[in-house]
Amino acid sequence: MSNSNPHVTAIGTAIILSAFVGLSVKNAAAQNAVVPKVEPVVISAPQASATTSTRMVAVEWRIKKGHEDEFLEYWSTRSTIPDRSGLVGEFLNRVESREQYPWMVWEFNEGWTTFINIGIWREGADFQQQIGRFIDNSRPPLAFEADRRRRIFLAPERWRIGNTALLNEDHPAVK
Repeated sequence: MSNSNPHVTAIGTAIILSAFVGLSVKNAAAQNAVVPKVEPVVISAPQASATTSTRMVAVEWRIKKGHEDEFLEYWSTRSTIPDRSGLVGEFLNRVESREQYPWMVWEFNEGWTTFINIGIWREGADFQQQIGRFIDNSRPPLAFEADRRRRIFLAPERWRIGNTALLNEDHPAVK
């Protein structure tokens, strides 16, 4: 088989082996011969790569109390990503209530509302091309920001993939 997908190749090989074993059993039985026991074919997935070029960026937005809607409008309609070809997903998150989830230990300033933005990018170069090259840390905070936002760029060391897919469409308010 000349398929480059190892799963397809393994499955095809298993089908051919099963057919061959089936024919051999029929022919041997027809000749009253003893049929040797055949072990089942085990198909395993190829090993995952130990590294990834995927990158994540986390941004802590510190928004003045009472200006949350102004910020959400800005993030949704003005702080856009025109070319999303390298973007896996971006999620602007509000912080849940510590009363509801007492196990949270991350400290936040009560003087502002905190939003955490998580962006997942195919590669660091994609982020740099679409967003990073426009970041100017010397600019003052925007009118709705209580303090400068903080950013961190992350390179995954280990990962787990679940059986649930990411969201598959933009939030209705996002452009």
